[in-house]
Amino acid sequence: MSDSLMLGYDYALYSIQGIKIPLYAPLDSHFIVIGGSGSGKSTSVLYWLYKMKQYNCYIYIVDFKASHELMGITEHFAEFEDSYAMIKQYYEDFLSTPEGGNDSIKILLIDEIAGLLTYYSMTKEGKIKADEIRNMMSSILMLGRSRRCFLWLSMQRYSASIFPASSGSADNFHVCVGLGTLSVDGRKGLFAGEHFAEEEELQFGQGKGIVFIDGQPLKGIIIPKVSKKKLLKLLQK
Repeated sequence: MSDSLMLGYDYALYSIQGIKIPLYAPLDSHFIVIGGSGSGKSTSVLYWLYKMKQYNCYIYIVDFKASHELMGITEHFAEFEDSYAMIKQYYEDFLSTPEGGNDSIKILLIDEIAGLLTYYSMTKEGKIKADEIRNMMSSILMLGRSRRCFLWLSMQRYSASIFPASSGSADNFHVCVGLGTLSVDGRKGLFAGEHFAEEEELQFGQGKGIVFIDGQPLKGIIIPKVSKKKLLKLLQK
């Protein structure tokens, strides 16, 4: 399917009927994905980035927790204390990108955004940076689609503190994915308490979860089994 990103397969059809039906999302999408340790979140994000690299795509990565595993995928990469500067660089590139006249896609992936904001909020000077990051993300979410600039957030737990409730920023994500066993609060925050028909029959775990794609009903998703090491090698080329 042209101009679409294959996220995975419809979990209910695959699990209950053994049918592999791909689930597609528009390339031009803001993403948010949550999942605890062992949920397959990192592998899923790498799989989607690999798919995106087949297009005219520029990737910026902020790995706040400094795991080092995302290093080498792009020259636009920062960890820990350098996170703010990379987000600011992406934001400046976003502002300089004309509306409606951009053929390339620019993605800013921030891993563990909640931890990043908490860290910066520990000092008075850092709190100013945290609020600035929130404002920059809100602008990208509101205006990014017309410039083909997109925000991807990846985290272990969903936190409503990332954006002020009154801003409405969280409503601008086009793709929301929750992998593994989700907490009640995390699930409610991400999917507004909605359920889908086959949900009770499915067992969620590694590489399995729930997806909301803008304009489509809530569905179960299963990510293709791919080697994380292989994906990293392919991306680091």
